[in-house]
Amino acid sequence: MKKLIFIVIFISCTSNQANIENVETVSTTTQKIVNNTTTTSTTIYDWEEHYLALDNFEKAWEKSLKDPITLSEEEKELTEYLYSIWTWKGDKWTPENENFYELKVNGQICRRIWNSMGYAWLDEIHPVENMFTDGYVVTQRYICVTNSDNGRESLFGAPFYYQDTWWIYQDYKFSRNQVDCKSSCGISAQYFATRVPIDLDDVIYNVTLQDN
Repeated sequence: MKKLIFIVIFISCTSNQANIENVETVSTTTQKIVNNTTTTSTTIYDWEEHYLALDNFEKAWEKSLKDPITLSEEEKELTEYLYSIWTWKGDKWTPENENFYELKVNGQICRRIWNSMGYAWLDEIHPVENMFTDGYVVTQRYICVTNSDNGRESLFGAPFYYQDTWWIYQDYKFSRNQVDCKSSCGISAQYFATRVPIDLDDVIYNVTLQDN
C-alpha cells in the first residue's frame, strides 16, 4: 500500500510541474507504446496565430463593405419614431403583445424574440445607432417561419426607413470567396446578413409621424 501511495504522489507532482511550465499554452497530449516503451507527443495550440487569423478576416471584411447609406432628416425622424414604439415594452413571456410582433419579408412571417445571444455581421454599416446595432455588428431580433433550404432564417437589428421603404437585415449563406483574405483567416461571426425590404403589405407601412 505504501508503494502505491508513493506512485500516485509522484505522478501528481509531475503533472503539476508540467502545467506550470506550459501555463501560457493549451496542449493536447497523445501516448503511443512502441516496443514496450511509452512515448509522448504534444501539440501546442498557437493562440497568437488564432487571433491573427481573426484579425485578418475582420480587415478583409471591412474592405468588402458596401458604400454606407445616409438617411435624410425626414427618414431619421420617422425611423426614430418607429423605434420608440417598436422597442420592447412588456415582459419576455408575452412577445405576441409587442408592437410589430410579426414582420413580413419575402412573403415569410418573422416573429420577434425577447433576447438572443445571436448576432450577425452586415455587408454594410447599419445607418442607425441604437442598442441593437454597432456599426456592421447587429443582434438577432426575429426568427422567420420558413421552409428555406438554409434552415431557419432570422432578422437582425432595428428596422429603418430609407427611400420610401422599410428595411431590415436577413441572414444568408456565406461563402469565403466573398472576401479577399489571402493570409490565414478565422471567422468568429455567427451569421452574415444583408439588407432586405420589408413587404409592402406589412403593418409597418402604416406608421406615420404624429402631428405636434
